Amino acid sequence: MQTVKLTQKTKLAIGSVELPGSKSISNRALIIAELSGQDTSIERLSEADDTRLLKRHLEFIRFWGASEIPAILDVENAGTVARFLTAFLVSHVGEWLITGSQRMKERPIGALVEGLVSLGARIRYCGKNGFLPIHITGTEIYGGEIRVDTSMSSQFVTAILLIGPYLEEGLKINFSKQVVSQPYIGMTVDMMKAFGAYVSLFDDCVVVDPHPYNTIKYEVESDWTSAAYWYEVAALSEKADIFIPGLYEHSIQGDRVLAEMYASLGVKTLYETNGLRLLSMEMATKKCSFDFKDCPDLALPVITTCAVLGTKAVFTGISHLKYKESNRMESLGIELEKIGVHLHQKEDTCSLSFAEKSNPDHLVFNTYHDHRLAMSFAPLVLKYPTIQIKDAEVVAKSYPGFWTEINKLGFAVFTETKTV
Repeated sequence: MQTVKLTQKTKLAIGSVELPGSKSISNRALIIAELSGQDTSIERLSEADDTRLLKRHLEFIRFWGASEIPAILDVENAGTVARFLTAFLVSHVGEWLITGSQRMKERPIGALVEGLVSLGARIRYCGKNGFLPIHITGTEIYGGEIRVDTSMSSQFVTAILLIGPYLEEGLKINFSKQVVSQPYIGMTVDMMKAFGAYVSLFDDCVVVDPHPYNTIKYEVESDWTSAAYWYEVAALSEKADIFIPGLYEHSIQGDRVLAEMYASLGVKTLYETNGLRLLSMEMATKKCSFDFKDCPDLALPVITTCAVLGTKAVFTGISHLKYKESNRMESLGIELEKIGVHLHQKEDTCSLSFAEKSNPDHLVFNTYHDHRLAMSFAPLVLKYPTIQIKDAEVVAKSYPGFWTEINKLGFAVFTETKTV
């Protein structure tokens, strides 16, 4: 395990940072490319561990072929990989067993399995119903109309959507209950259309006609989600001027709402020709409200920013965060206690309360094997003299170059140690 120590050098954040290609776009593009044929070219593919893992499994599946010997695919703690491969493999001739880490085995997959089984897929649970591991026997799937529970993850819909163009009878997915992360479904639809699919998105359903993808060249956008940590840096600094190349106002990524959210937290976004610039400004308000139903990956940096700034805010749309790499609100609540901030959650809403202001000289944060916790805690060195972040290598799941970029901005002295 790696522990990173950051010692405050200055409270200014001035310079430029590089973002990875979007992990969400890259993983969708890999599935589409595999379905459309090897002539499809993807540029700026993410270097994130999750994307590397999905690419490696797809290459293995292609190599393994239609063997009657079950192939074991370990998705580790990559929810996207688990869901996308489950849908991809149901019509792929062969025997497939998908498993994962202990945490992955605690993350529900039942809504996806139910949707696929209703289309004729042959899937059985090898342990607890509704969770990995699962055994898939590839068979021909014709399509039809189904209903999917969208209250936990939009990826259940996306996983099935991606194979829709290859279903002889087409596909209609009706949404049930509350739809979380709906912009991610919109992203999927936009990408499918870019590859030539016939797909229509409505408020309560999505429809796909049987028409295969085209083979094209596709360029992955820079990752808006990863920009959240630089917005947090800008908000916590005394003065910020950070240029981020490759991010644009008109993006298929729903997390572009970052600019609007952080405008309430003292960060101005200027769109320039080749990217955007973050500038610190006086906070517009000391009381805010944020809804993360459509942008769950922004919850940790935004809530952490408010905690450090002492911003009284109400946060909604957070109940499904317990199904992520960690139980995120529970994990965050434990760590924020170290700076005298109490997180109060009731169902889908939470708020913060503040004890007498404390300024500990040295803070040590646990990350619970969650990349977004690690990256959310790093900017706190702008407010506290020294912080340590355990298991810091988890950032490779989505942003392998994160610590390099932190070091490049120069507001902290960066050291790392290896621990057993």
